Formats: sequence, structure tokens, C-alpha cells
Amino acid sequence: MSNMHITKSNRGSGMVLGFVVLTLVFALAVSFIGITTSSLIAAKRDSLRIRALACAEAGIDKGISQLMSSGGTWRNHPSTNPDEHSGDNPLCIEGLASGETFKVCARSGSGITDGKIIITSTGTVVQGDARISRTLRVVVSFRKENVNVWNNAIFGGVGQTGRSINGNVQIRGSIHLLGDGENYTDLDGDGNWDDNESYTDSNHNSSYDLGETYTDTDHDGHRDSREPFQDVNGNGTRDPALTVTDLAEEISGSANIGNNYNNMLSELRSKLPTPPHETFGGEDVESLSAKLRVKHGRVNVSGSATVGDINVTSNTLKETLNGTYVSDGFGGNAGTNSVHADNGYANGYDLGDGVVTFPVIDSGTYTTGGTDYPNYLQYLRQSATVISGNLDIVNGVAQTITGPNGSLTVDTNGNMTISGKVFVDGNITFGPSKSRITYNGNGTLVTAGSAYVHCDLLPKTNFPENDVLGLIARDRVELATGSGDAQLTMAIAMYAQHQIVSVKQNEVAGTMVASYYQMSNVPRLYQVPELANHLPPGMPGSDPIWIASISIESWQELP
Repeated sequence: MSNMHITKSNRGSGMVLGFVVLTLVFALAVSFIGITTSSLIAAKRDSLRIRALACAEAGIDKGISQLMSSGGTWRNHPSTNPDEHSGDNPLCIEGLASGETFKVCARSGSGITDGKIIITSTGTVVQGDARISRTLRVVVSFRKENVNVWNNAIFGGVGQTGRSINGNVQIRGSIHLLGDGENYTDLDGDGNWDDNESYTDSNHNSSYDLGETYTDTDHDGHRDSREPFQDVNGNGTRDPALTVTDLAEEISGSANIGNNYNNMLSELRSKLPTPPHETFGGEDVESLSAKLRVKHGRVNVSGSATVGDINVTSNTLKETLNGTYVSDGFGGNAGTNSVHADNGYANGYDLGDGVVTFPVIDSGTYTTGGTDYPNYLQYLRQSATVISGNLDIVNGVAQTITGPNGSLTVDTNGNMTISGKVFVDGNITFGPSKSRITYNGNGTLVTAGSAYVHCDLLPKTNFPENDVLGLIARDRVELATGSGDAQLTMAIAMYAQHQIVSVKQNEVAGTMVASYYQMSNVPRLYQVPELANHLPPGMPGSDPIWIASISIESWQELP
């Protein structure tokens, strides 16, 4: 009996233990299901949040695209309250994948974001009864720049004998040097330009004949004659593109590239528009938006010379350059230590091939108004009043030139009035030394030869908005190169296909465009940003070349 009693007791205990175990297993299963369900819900929510953020980012990209396509003018947020979007019209709504949308608005910044654009994008994902939204606010800067040759203080074309600018100079404003070299026809297909290889003219017929001895300069096994090339700079030989070992520019001593009109002669400054301003470091400062662009060749900086200057706070000037873009870098004993630009010194040329080219006037056909001309120089001649021989414009000597396409009058006091285009088959000379020509009107003087300036050339009122003078030379423009010449003061748009030479401490406001330069005695050259908008008639390369860019200043997710 006692054994039976013990067996029943053990069986009861086992049933209780089994029930406890089953209860525990059930509780664990329920807990596991709960945890799994919560994890699935959390995973779903996280997935939706990731998708919503991706939608918001897509909206930011759409907003940037809208800004670029509108030239930076697109805005759709009329309210002064940045968080009030009910009046946004239209609020940009774009369908993405199923259940995904974004809404974008753009408004102009204010306060510390003055001059910038605020893009707000809300991305939303709906799946079943779940809805997740995330909002991004991005501050961007939009920049639109005309990079044609006249929006610089100096523009250099093909270069010559290893450099574009030879000599020390102080330049305030943008510099753009190509150093592209000159095109040629590769007759033998060897990938190199061939010059005349010397030979022995055994039969004295002034031409090379098979069997005559020659010097195989390029070691290609045959005698090469000179291959045709475009002699843009007029030095009689074909110049290749500058390389990393060539100098595009060398500045030393007191030379400087600056971004403002500091230390300009007061007389010259009184003839120019007020320089542009921008917000930099929270300050309103005078800025020429100066950039240094060099496509081929190094820039050497030596001694106390500087490219830009160290930023000084609490003044009205912008000292640093807005940017440097020099593919072959900086050299010299100062080098990058003396480069002060908003983007540093390690950026390569930013415009690529073919965006900006040097405007050649004596070769290549030119078509306008349905008429073809052999070249741009011939177009200028046929659309101008033409003067045979040389033209001397002399203070103290009165003269009058009239015609249907251009006119020029000078009185005995050196006052010159110009309109339209006047083409001179010979050379142009301004003089005498240490005198002044004061011009008014809007006109251009063109020479098939060279121009020599021995006296000041200044506008009567304001350059270039009221009075503007253009000077175009197929060959050279020389400033103060005559015996007895003194420092010149000028405001002018100046083009020479071959070379511009300056040998005094000249002060020149405007733009110089040439294949290459030779400068001495540290002249001062000042860009006038309004010149690109008020060019005199017929200036080569005058069509605007607009490029746009957007930079992201800050990126924030809103609650």
C-alpha cells in the first residue's frame, strides 16, 4: 500500500512539473512572438525612415536641378516664415516608387544666409497604415559667371617660348591664361609638328631631292619639310602647348594678384563704377571676384610676391582671391605659401577644353548675318570706316574722320569723340609723350598692323558705362615704349593678336587680351567688371560664355 501511495504522489508531482514547464514554454513563446513582432515593426519603421530620407535627398537634387535650369532664379516660397509652406506655389511634388513622394521649396536666405538659397525637402513614404516623413534643409550658394575673355584683367592665349606673361606686374582682378599652343596639319601622321630639316642642295634647285643628304632631327628616317600651322602669335614658328616645366606666369618682387582697388590712383578710380561687393566672413566687402585660371604651365611665386592676400577682418576689402585653378601648380621660392584663395591652391583648371578659346582675327572664316568673311579682321574692315595708311592721333592737332560705319574727331586740346568702328590699314599712334587724350563716346579703333600709345587715354566721364574705347591690333600694342615716354594712365578695352608690351609703371583699367605679354617696371592693371557688359563695338570674343555652379554650404535634418 505504501508503494502505491508513493507512486501516486510522484505522478502528481510530475504532472505539476509538466504543467509549469508548459506554462513557461508558452510564456517564452508569447514573449518571443512579442519580441519578434516588435522587431519586425521596428525593422519596418527603420526601412521606411531610410526610404523617406532617400526621398528627401531626391527632392534636394530636384531643387538643385531646378535652380541650375532657371539660372538661379527659381523660388516657390512666398512666406517670410521659413516653416510656413501652405502658400508654396507650386510646391514641387514628384512621384518616385509606389507610396513615395517628396515636396520641395526654395527661398532666399536672410541674415547670416543672406545671398544664399535655402532648399527644404520633405520625403514621405506610405505603406499600408504606416506613414513616415523626414525633412532636410540645405543652404546652397548659386554662382553664375561669364567666363568670356573680357571678364578678366588679363586674358592670355597660346603663349610663346615657354610662357604667357613675362615680367613683373600687379594685377587686380581675374587672370585667365590658356597656353594652348598653335594648331598644325600633321602631313606625315607622326603626331609631331615637323619643321624644315636642313639638307645639302647638291643640284642648287632650292628644293630637296631624293638622294641629297639631310639632318634627321627627329630620327624618323626621312627628311621632313615644314608642316603648315596657325601662327597665332606671329613669331614665325609653331609654339606647342605649355607644359608643367614651362612658366605660364612668373611674379616676384612687389608683384601681386589682388581682389580689390586698394591703392589705385584717385583720378583713375573717379572714372570707374563703384566696385562690386559681396558678403565674406559675415562682412560686406569690396570684391572683384578675382580668379586665377591657368590651363597649361606653372605659376612661379618668388620673393615677397603674392597671389591674393591674407584675409583681414573688420575692413571693407576682400583680400583673398575667390579661387585658383592652376593645373600644373605653383613653383618659385615662395610657392604655395604665398597663395591666398578661398579654395586653396591645389585645384586644376576648371573649364575643360574648348569652353573658352583665344579669339583669332586673321584666320578662320567668320559668318554673321548670313554673310561669310575670310576672317574676323576682314569683317571688321568691311563693317567700319576705313583709313588708308597710318593714323596719328596727336594732342594739339585737330582732325576729323567721318563715314557711314564710324567717326572720329579730335580737337587741338586733345578731346576725342568716337563712335562705331574705324579701321586703319597702317599703324595707329597716340601722342605725344607726357600728354593726354580725353575721349567720349562708344567706339573702336582697329589696325591691321600695330598700335603705339605714348600718352594717357582717359574717358571724359565714366568708363565703360558712358564712355568706352576699344583698341584692336592684328600685331602688337605697345604702351610707353617710345623715347621720353612716361608712366601712362588709361581706361580701355585692348586686344592684340600677337603681343602686348608695357615698359613703364602704367596704370591701366579695363581688360587686355593677347597671345602673350611682356611687362616691366611693375605696371598696375585693374579689371573693370562692368566692361564685359558694356563692350565697344566689334571686340573679338565678345559673346558671353555663361557657366553656373552650386556649392552646398550646410546640410541639416529637421525634427
